[in-house]
Amino acid sequence: ISCLARDKTIVDDNPSVGLTNSDEVEFNRVNYLVWVLHESARSFSVAIQTLDLAKSEPELSNAWIGVDVHAWHKHIAYQVAVYALLKAAIEVELFLSQKRYTSPVSELLSAKTLFLGEFIENQLNAKHPKLVQWFRTVEVPRIAGSFIPLFKKWSVEYAGSGVAGVILAISCCTAVRKLGSSRISCALLTESIDDVLVELMDLSCSLVTVDKLHHLAIEAGFETDFLLHFGKKVLPNKNIEDVEFWIGLVQKKLLLAFHRESVITGKQTSIDKTEEGALATLGIFAFLGRETRLFLSEMNIKDLDEQIKDFLSYLECGSLYICPEFSSLPEYQLFIEVVIDEIGWLDFYAPLRSKFHHDGRRSRQQATQAEKEIILYTVLTVCYDVFSGYAHYSNSSQQPMDANLLSFLLRSQTLLSYCLEEYWAAYDKSGESMKFSEPYAQSNKAMTNSSILLEKSVDLRKRINSQDGATVRKGTNLSGIDPVKIETKPLYERIVRESTMKLVSASNDIWMGTRLLFIDVRDAFGLLVKQLSGNKITNRERGKIKRTLNDIATLVPITILMLIPVSAVGHAAMLAAIKKYIPSLIPSPYSSKRLNLVKQLERTKKMEAEPWASEDTVRARETSKENEEDKSFTVTTP
Repeated sequence: ISCLARDKTIVDDNPSVGLTNSDEVEFNRVNYLVWVLHESARSFSVAIQTLDLAKSEPELSNAWIGVDVHAWHKHIAYQVAVYALLKAAIEVELFLSQKRYTSPVSELLSAKTLFLGEFIENQLNAKHPKLVQWFRTVEVPRIAGSFIPLFKKWSVEYAGSGVAGVILAISCCTAVRKLGSSRISCALLTESIDDVLVELMDLSCSLVTVDKLHHLAIEAGFETDFLLHFGKKVLPNKNIEDVEFWIGLVQKKLLLAFHRESVITGKQTSIDKTEEGALATLGIFAFLGRETRLFLSEMNIKDLDEQIKDFLSYLECGSLYICPEFSSLPEYQLFIEVVIDEIGWLDFYAPLRSKFHHDGRRSRQQATQAEKEIILYTVLTVCYDVFSGYAHYSNSSQQPMDANLLSFLLRSQTLLSYCLEEYWAAYDKSGESMKFSEPYAQSNKAMTNSSILLEKSVDLRKRINSQDGATVRKGTNLSGIDPVKIETKPLYERIVRESTMKLVSASNDIWMGTRLLFIDVRDAFGLLVKQLSGNKITNRERGKIKRTLNDIATLVPITILMLIPVSAVGHAAMLAAIKKYIPSLIPSPYSSKRLNLVKQLERTKKMEAEPWASEDTVRARETSKENEEDKSFTVTTP
């Protein structure tokens, strides 16, 4: 029995140790460190079992009745492996910095290492005091010695980057977090590692440019952590080069995702690289429109003006005017799902969320008028920043722009201008409305399509900035507005009308949710057939199958409730109560997020068709014909 217990090591309990040889896991340095941590923990577990100091008298009797007598040191083994990893990282960092005293990286890691070392020694001392000395003099040097040569080899490849030690430290912290808190069994350490990782990311960004840091993150294997951290800091950004980098990175990722998920290859007609780039750009602005809509809903901004609704609808779903196949709900759902899955780490409104949450503006069910104006102003500013960043990116990359894409961007900016005009009209005491959408004089006839887009963005920024101070001075002064006289109707008429509207709305939601559910079931069935045929499916497709199966399972209790013989109003009331108090019982096709997407698509289809050939578009096409050979972009600054 003792031999069997000794052979049952940690690797038997953790099949993930061998994942580095699997095709499902990408081989990178972080995954390799995780594998080495598993092996180090296994070796420590084997070593401590060979010591007579760690054995106790009732071990045989406990093993006979099925008790795992080695469970106590399995968690310690992972703690020892992590401790040795951090000690090795500190030693290599001091070597790289050519200092005999502490560096920023060692200061961040030393406190965590000291705490973990004391935590391990207390557990070993409880078993036998001599185990502590054995741990210090034998095991730590042995396990750390397996990491140091590896780190020195990697640091040579990072030579000249200026952040070799920081990159190694980030890789170590990422590997520890990937190892999992259940294996380490030290909640304080796992929580503090997240804080250290944030500080190391910020430190690295202050030492090198963001594009170089991204390249190093890919090499080291922590690109996902890099994107999740810095994706919340894209805006606001005073460095236009950083914004251009993020726009370019998002475009590249969307292009790869569209090919991988057959969004492009599944089209009937072949498209060239220019049209592929246009599709990726549409994905960026569709994501912006969706995030803006969700942010306004999160801030309890419900009564939006029609101009803003048109702008958000066109931004999110206006791609159907360029790609008519997106007017089909399944096609557009595939498009937006791929976009969200690929660039979901990008958060345009993260700084604003923290600001407004700190100010307590979400404490009310409905935002006040002053809060609404402040939030809308910030939203319009963020939308402008994205337009401006894309214009600078197109200008610097000197890539040809599709004519339909240019029309989409110019029309989106025009709708943004209308929103600004509507926004300031009520607060301009002079009675003169601001004309943000006025055509401006074009003096340079040699400007290309992207130059027009860039100049319009610059002109729009000047007009926004000129009114920035009026937000406080005029934004809350409603004394000059005449009150609107509302004819009151009898109470019973209002109750009947409101009940009817709620019933119609609930019926429409049920119908739209059912459509989405049938689409999901059909897609999931096709993906299952694809998988059974021996073809590989992507992570997004695997997640969609799992989500659909879960939706079908949660649909059963909802269907039983709907079979209860009550009126339609009663069914609507039950659904509303479930949505409010037990949202997990609602299948995802009936959730507000997915239903609102369908509503946005339908609203965009019904938008009044305005002429696409605006003066800017006509001028862009004329200049394109005159300068077919000139592909350079000109930046016009005020």
